[in-house]
Amino acid sequence: MTASTPSAATAAQPPAFAAASRNHYRAATLASEKDLRISADHLAGLAAECAVKAILIDFLGSRLNARNMPEHPEVKYLDRSRRTPQWTNKHGHLPELWEHLTAVAHRRRGGGSGALFTQLIWENPFADWDVGDRYCDGTAITDTILDRHLKAAYDLIAAHEQAGILGTRTRA
Repeated sequence: MTASTPSAATAAQPPAFAAASRNHYRAATLASEKDLRISADHLAGLAAECAVKAILIDFLGSRLNARNMPEHPEVKYLDRSRRTPQWTNKHGHLPELWEHLTAVAHRRRGGGSGALFTQLIWENPFADWDVGDRYCDGTAITDTILDRHLKAAYDLIAAHEQAGILGTRTRA
């Protein structure tokens, strides 16, 4: 049996960050209910990351580049994930992605969408989150940490939905 390869139509589809955030969040809550702590925390982080990217693109002026990678045209970030850190305008991953949300929301503070999201960014609930924790034994993921990550993911998804209801989208 050979692995399937994505069709050209599938590969060209832009990411659906809002839908992905809701899906990862639902999976995280199911995993949490079954005491699958590692999976629940990992999925909560992915849900939050997708929600942040949806907020940045849908409401705060970020866009997808030609490779369907999210970026902000006006803001540069220091990418510390490289051997030699360099400046980029591409949105990466949590926990650093939180800094991108903070920077862009503060730039838009004066009206509409920026003001709506500034209430979320006082403290990064994912400062201690690492995608590599999916390989851990689970002992470091306490109920308090998991609850904080689940709540933050939920709050981000809710803020995205609220902004949509209020009609503050930056793109069609």
